[in-house]
Amino acid sequence: MTIPTYDTCIEPLLRLLAKHPEGIRTTEVYEKLADHFQLTESERAELLPSGTQVVYHNRIGWAQDRIKRKGLSSSPRRGLWKATEAGVRFIASHPKPLTAQEIQAIARLEPDK
Repeated sequence: MTIPTYDTCIEPLLRLLAKHPEGIRTTEVYEKLADHFQLTESERAELLPSGTQVVYHNRIGWAQDRIKRKGLSSSPRRGLWKATEAGVRFIASHPKPLTAQEIQAIARLEPDK
């Protein structure tokens, strides 16, 4: 498997956060999503061209950024991510996989209409 794009990380990240109402450490998020996507050891070690960050961490971070901007998650303190009440409600109301349109609505930076 190739390293997923940030938008591909949105749904599994949000579902993972919703399962941990007290929040979950980012290091655990990275490992659980790497396992979810079945990343190989070399994929887990691949760095951005700058050499400063692991690629899949970067992509998950961008997914968290988009989820957070939509009010579905928060970062109550450094190294901890948490679904907001709105995020938990959103996942509860979407038991089936999100559609491409729903993912793109979360990924878009412009405000909801």
